[in-house]
Amino acid sequence: MRLNTVVTLGASAAFGVMAVILARGWINEAIESEFRDSRPISMTSAPKVQNTFPVVIAANDLNFGDTLTEDSLRVVEYPEDAVPQGSYTSINEIFTDITKRTVVLNQMRLNEPLMNYKISGPGGKSSLSARISEGYRAAAIRVDDVSGVAGFIVPGDFVDVIFTRDNPQNTQRQGDQPDLIADVLLQNIKVLGIDQNLNENSSTADVARTVTVEVKTADAQSLHLALESGTLSLTLRSAGETALESSLTVKASQLGKVPAKSIKRQLGKPKIVTSKAERPNVAQVTIIRGETRDEVSVLREDTKLEMAGG
Repeated sequence: MRLNTVVTLGASAAFGVMAVILARGWINEAIESEFRDSRPISMTSAPKVQNTFPVVIAANDLNFGDTLTEDSLRVVEYPEDAVPQGSYTSINEIFTDITKRTVVLNQMRLNEPLMNYKISGPGGKSSLSARISEGYRAAAIRVDDVSGVAGFIVPGDFVDVIFTRDNPQNTQRQGDQPDLIADVLLQNIKVLGIDQNLNENSSTADVARTVTVEVKTADAQSLHLALESGTLSLTLRSAGETALESSLTVKASQLGKVPAKSIKRQLGKPKIVTSKAERPNVAQVTIIRGETRDEVSVLREDTKLEMAGG
């Protein structure tokens, strides 16, 4: 056998052995690596603990207009990444002012999270409807800087409403000024809002275009009729004053007139001229001759005597 052939066979055998050794080492290393990667999964099979937050939910079905109470709510834990935006974490966040009721503005079902835009009140959406007393209505009155008391009326004040209109019994001649009359239409009514401002803590004067008041249904009808047939203006009542006063109809034709008794007292008795200095010295005398009449001036008798004696 040739030497070259022997060398070639030897080299081939050596390379074959090395290939087997390298392949075995690579396979063993791959198996160990896979085992290391899979071992933590098998050893930590327990679920990962997530942070939770309390969320207020409805304890029963809630309909529009229902008054919200603590008994109608409960608190459950929600995953941190699943807490709805606008929800509450405690019931105390909702009932921050026990003097004001909280009303449901959107229907909610059992176990539904309570959202701030679905309720009224201190902890929820600002809603005028939730502030109206039972049996009352909200009515708006158009005002300006004069009829609105220069903007010093704020939500929470009480006012009287003055109704001014043409006198239905007016008999003035053409060209005369119309005879207006004014009546107190309503007394001691509560102001709910000024324009869009419902904040009763407002203290800054703000000239408004509308004032929203709280009235009974019949009074609301009277207000709307008065707006169509005349003008309305407000008078601000003193804080804490609730008494209703009797009022009279005031006519424009009566303004500035002095009562008859006062006129008599001012005039007194008619003045009689008795002083000689105030009496005229010359008198007019008419002389009639047939159909002729002549007017002549002569001195008074007392004046002649004074001149003769002087």
